Amino acid sequence: MADTKYGDLVKKLSFQQGRGGANARELVFVGGDHLAGFDFNFIVGVYDQTGDWAPGRGAHSHPFDELLLFFGYDDKDMSYLGSDIELALGKEQETHKFSVPTVVVAPQGMPHCPLITERVYKPFGHFHLALSAKYSGEGVKAEGTTDGKKYAHLVKKMTVKKGPGGADAKQVISVSGDELEGLNLNFAMGLYNETGPWNPKKGAKVHSYDECLVFFGHNTADLSYLGAELTIEIGKEHEKHTFNVPTVVTLPRGTPHYPIVCSRVDKPYRVMKVGLGARYQSSWLD
Repeated sequence: MADTKYGDLVKKLSFQQGRGGANARELVFVGGDHLAGFDFNFIVGVYDQTGDWAPGRGAHSHPFDELLLFFGYDDKDMSYLGSDIELALGKEQETHKFSVPTVVVAPQGMPHCPLITERVYKPFGHFHLALSAKYSGEGVKAEGTTDGKKYAHLVKKMTVKKGPGGADAKQVISVSGDELEGLNLNFAMGLYNETGPWNPKKGAKVHSYDECLVFFGHNTADLSYLGAELTIEIGKEHEKHTFNVPTVVTLPRGTPHYPIVCSRVDKPYRVMKVGLGARYQSSWLD
């Protein structure tokens, strides 16, 4: 794709072996230098063991806003997480437990962790979405106590809704910045399992903010498997890019992109759409 105008915006996700234990068995980390220079980095992986994700390290904080998403890889039901999780927030290490798909907001400077998987019923997934081109952090010493509810507003169940259907999402989770303590970010995760165009008879779409589309599969034994083949057209030139492996597409603000077409599905797959703006906005071009 290097000899095409928009080829650098379409990149294969190269999954690697993770730390293991309760931490990721397999994951990919992508920084802003691979995302058209966006002030954004993300991690997505699979987890299947109990315990502390970073034994002995305690809490840490970041000089940027971050979201921690916990989700399941079920082929039919996005409302199933498949694990019991405990996460500590604040320098007081106030603990919060959940067993359903959840997003935790960690604003700039907010201490978080230890993060503990208490039980695993089925391998599950985790995204971190961070508003910085580069990842960095520092340890925070535990201090003080709370009533157990001081940081409860930062832990939010992700509601699964029925999607448009057809080749578009069967189920979708969509969250805007006003639901994320005012972060300048919106996201939508969808479950897809049919061929065809996502938005039949629609033209090009543009956004007023930078956007990333992360295509990933459900084979928790091998995250390098997408299970589908898709084509996206980018730019007024209708430049086509086809892929059948996990892929991230970066779309700088104002870049036209045409309805995605799925030509083959062997196994349900997911797409995480991340917009670097507080609220989802788009317009269709003729």
